[in-house]
Amino acid sequence: MTLEEIIRMKQQTGYTNEMIAQQSGVPLGTVQKVLGGTTKSPRRSTLEALSRVFAPFAESRNRSTPAASCFREEAAAYMSSERRYTIKDIYALPEGVRAELIDGQLWYMASPTRTHQKINGEMHLAVANYIRAHGGQCEVYIPPFAVFLYGDESTYLEPDLTVICDPSKLEERGCIGAPDWVVEILSPSSSGLDCTKKLLKYRDAGVREYWIISPEKRISIVYLFADKKEQETTAIYSFDDAVPCSLWPDFSVRLADHV
Repeated sequence: MTLEEIIRMKQQTGYTNEMIAQQSGVPLGTVQKVLGGTTKSPRRSTLEALSRVFAPFAESRNRSTPAASCFREEAAAYMSSERRYTIKDIYALPEGVRAELIDGQLWYMASPTRTHQKINGEMHLAVANYIRAHGGQCEVYIPPFAVFLYGDESTYLEPDLTVICDPSKLEERGCIGAPDWVVEILSPSSSGLDCTKKLLKYRDAGVREYWIISPEKRISIVYLFADKKEQETTAIYSFDDAVPCSLWPDFSVRLADHV
């Protein structure tokens, strides 16, 4: 991949220099110089390391799937306030009003579309049937299901699909701590949060795997968050692909069969 292609892929995905440095292993200062134009002729090893970050996006493009640029979608319908809120404010919302809480900011949630609901239902059915057939301690939930990501009063989330394999994290009010697998389905009202704030929150809290599903582009972006940041991987699949989950080696879901 040429330097020009890397810069173009950075613009399309919305990746920050910090994210690129973490995933490539290239020092942040070097990333800033190379992608900012200060370094005109970077080393081949540096280009190869940067190219690996965007390889899944290039492969997706070569398979004639849409560019994985959920980062560029609008999020105007997702509203927040500058006031600092707590979980008590979530519980005090009027009946029928849903919101999430991220670092003390309240984000109101729009009603999901029929396609969103259908994908969510099919995902839940596939995962629930697998767990039921194979046993184990994992449990799967759909909204309204609360995830207290850090176990504090400042962050409260309701992922579209939540899988928890540690029963000690489950209470009657929801999941206390990081789930093992989280799925978010994009809509015009949620994409800004799902692709930026939530992505970083899930990663930093210890979520093992995070899927972002775009019904519009018919792609799924899969993030595998390892203990060491340099081992993180990102892959992009079309709805025609059988998408695997790292929790179970023999599990996959092909959304084209259901949507």
